[in-house]
Amino acid sequence: MYSHMSTSPHSTNLSCALMEKYQFLSILLAFSVHFLTLPFVHAQVTDIFTDKQALLALKARISHDPSNLLARNWSTSSSVCHWMGITCGARHLRVTGLNISNLGLTATLPPQLGNLSFLASLDIRHNSFYGSLPEEYAQLHRLEYLLLSFNSLSGELPSSIFDNLPNLLLLYLHSNMFKGKIPSTLSRCRSLQKLSLSLNNFTGVIPKEMGNLTQLREIYLAYNKLQGAIPKEIGNLTQVREIYLGYNELQGEIPIELGNLAKLEILSLPNGSLTGAIPKEIGNLTQVKEIYLGYNKLQAEIPIELGNLAKLEILSLLNGNFTGAIPKEIGNLTQLREIYLGYNELQGEIPIELGNLAKLEILSLPNGSLTGAIPKGIGNLTQLREIYLGYNELQGEIPIELGNLAKLEILSLPNGNLTGAIPKEIGNLTQLREIYLGYNKLQGEIPIELGNLAKLEILSLPNGNLTGAIPKEIGNLTQVKEIYLGYNKLQAEIPIELGNLAKLEILSLLNGNFTGAIPKEIGNLTQLKEIYLGYNELQGEIPIELGNLAKLEILSLPNGSLTGAIPKGIGNLTQLIEIYLGYNELQGEIPIELGNLAKLEILSLPNGNLTGAIPKEIGNLTQLREIYLGYNKLQGEIPIELGNLVKLEILSLPNGNLIGAIPKEIGNLTQLREIYLGYNKLQGEIPRELGNLAKLETLSLQNCNLAGEILSVLN
Repeated sequence: MYSHMSTSPHSTNLSCALMEKYQFLSILLAFSVHFLTLPFVHAQVTDIFTDKQALLALKARISHDPSNLLARNWSTSSSVCHWMGITCGARHLRVTGLNISNLGLTATLPPQLGNLSFLASLDIRHNSFYGSLPEEYAQLHRLEYLLLSFNSLSGELPSSIFDNLPNLLLLYLHSNMFKGKIPSTLSRCRSLQKLSLSLNNFTGVIPKEMGNLTQLREIYLAYNKLQGAIPKEIGNLTQVREIYLGYNELQGEIPIELGNLAKLEILSLPNGSLTGAIPKEIGNLTQVKEIYLGYNKLQAEIPIELGNLAKLEILSLLNGNFTGAIPKEIGNLTQLREIYLGYNELQGEIPIELGNLAKLEILSLPNGSLTGAIPKGIGNLTQLREIYLGYNELQGEIPIELGNLAKLEILSLPNGNLTGAIPKEIGNLTQLREIYLGYNKLQGEIPIELGNLAKLEILSLPNGNLTGAIPKEIGNLTQVKEIYLGYNKLQAEIPIELGNLAKLEILSLLNGNFTGAIPKEIGNLTQLKEIYLGYNELQGEIPIELGNLAKLEILSLPNGSLTGAIPKGIGNLTQLIEIYLGYNELQGEIPIELGNLAKLEILSLPNGNLTGAIPKEIGNLTQLREIYLGYNKLQGEIPIELGNLVKLEILSLPNGNLIGAIPKEIGNLTQLREIYLGYNKLQGEIPRELGNLAKLETLSLQNCNLAGEILSVLN
C-alpha cells in the first residue's frame, strides 16, 4: 500500500495537501492554547479563600495581642465574614472592610493584604504596627479609606501605591515614623478629600503636584522636616477647609495664591522659617475661623485687611517679628475669641477698638513695646478668661473696670510701668486663679479684698512699691499654691494666718522689710517646696516646726537677724536641695543631722556665729555642689570625709578657727572650681594632691600657716 501511494501522482498531491492542512491546524491549535492560557498565568483569580489566606497571613505576624481577641476570634473553622473587625459585601461576599483599630496589637503588615481585591477600608489605627508599607497595596484599587495612624510604621512611602487608587477618600498616616519624600504620585488620587501625614519624619519639599487634588478638604503635613517654599499650586485647592503645615522647616514667603481658598476655615503655618509679610490677600478668606502664623520669621506690619475676616475666631501671630501698631481694624472681628500678638516688636497704644470684641476670651499681647494706658473698654469684654499684657511699656493705672470681668481666670500685667494702687475691684473676680502684677511701680497697700479670691492659686506682686502689712485675709486663699510678695516696701510681721494655706508650695517674701519672728504656723504648710524669707529684719529663732515641712526643697532665710541654733529637725527634710541660712546671728554647732540630706546640693551657712567642728557627716552629702561655711567661729580640722563629695564645685571655709592640715583627700574632688580656706589656723604642707584638680580656677589659702608653694603643687 505504501508503495502504491508513493507511485501515484494523485495520491502524492493529496498527501501533501493533507499534511499542510494538519500542520496549519496544529500551529493554530498550539497558538490558541497558548493564547487562552495567558490570563491564568499573568493575573491571579481571587475569591473568599484568597481573602482568608491574606487575613491569616496578618494574624501570623501579630506578636502581641493583649486581649487575645484575634487569636480566639479569627478561626479557620468559621467564615471570614463572621470574624471580628471584618466586613463583607452583600453582593460578592468578599472582604470590603478590615478594622482592627485600638486593640494594642504589635505586628508588621503582610504583603498578602494586597490580595484583598474588594477592600474599601483598611483601619489599623492606635496599635503598634511597625515596619514598612508593602508595595503590594498598590493592588487595592477599590480602596477608599487607608487609616494607619498612631502606629510605629517606618521607611519611605512606596510611590507605586498611589498610582492607581482612584477611589481613595481618606489617607491617614499621621503619628508614625515614615521618612523620605512625600511621593508626587499622591496627586493621582484625584478623589482624595483628607490627607494627614503629620507627626512623621518626612523630608524634602511639598510636591507642587498636590495642587491637582482639587477635591481635597483637609491637608495635614505638620510636625515633619519639610523644607522649601509652600507651593503656590496649593492655591488651586478651592475646596480645602483646613491646612496644617506648621512645625516644619518651610521657608520663603506665604503665597498670595492662598487668598483664592474661598472656603478655607483654618490656616495653620506656625513654627517654621517663613519670611516676608503676611499677604494682604489673606483678607479675602472670608470663611476663615482660625489663623496660626506664629513662630516664623515674618516681618513688616500686620495687614489691615485682616479686619475683613468677619468669621475669624482665633488669630495667632506670636513671635513673628511683626512691627508697627496693632491695626484698629482688628476691632471689626466681632467673632474673635482668642488673639495672640505677643513676642513681637509691636509699638503704639492698644487700640480702644478692641473693646468691641464682645466674644473675646483670651487677650494675649505680652513682650512687645506697647505704650500708653490699658484701655478701660477692656472692662466691657465680659467673656474674657485670660489677659496677658505684661513685658511692655504700658503706663497709667490698672483700670478699675477690670473688676467687671466676672469670668476672668488669669490676669497677667507684669514688667511694665504701671502706677497707682491695686484696684480693690480685683477682689470681685472670684474665678481668678492667677494674678501677676509684679515688676511695676504699683503703690499703696495690698487690698484686703484679694482675700475674696477663693479660687486663687498664684498671687504674684513682687518688685514694686507696695507698702503696709500683708492682709491677714490672704489666709483665706485656701487654694493658693504660690505667693510672691518680695522686693516691695511691705512692713510689719508675717501674718500667722499664712499657716492656713494648706496647699501652699512656694512662699517668697524676700527683701520686704518684714520684722518680728518667723511664725511657727509656717510649719503647718506641709505641701511647701520653697520658702524665701531672706533679706528682711526677721528676728528670733528658726521655728522647730519647720522640721514638719517634709516636701521642702529650698530653705532660704539669709540676711536677717535670726538667732539661736539651727534646728536639728531640718535634718529630717530629706527632699532639701538648697539651704541658705547665712548672714544671720545663728549660734551653736552645725547639726550632724544635716548629714541625712542625701539630695542636698547647696549648703550655705556663712557669716554667723556658728561654733564647733564641721561635722564629718557632711561627707555623706554626695550630691553637694557648693558649701559655704566661712566667717563663723568653726573649730577643729577639716574632715577628711569631705573627700567623698565628688560633685563639689565650690568649697568655701574661710575666716574661721580651723586647724590642722588640708586633707589630701580634697584632691579627689575633680569637679572643684573654687577653694577658699584662707584666714584660718591651718598648718602643714599644701597637699600635692591638689594638683589633680584640673578644673580649679581659684585657690585662696592666704593668712594661714601652710608650707610649700602653690605653683609647684598646681604644676
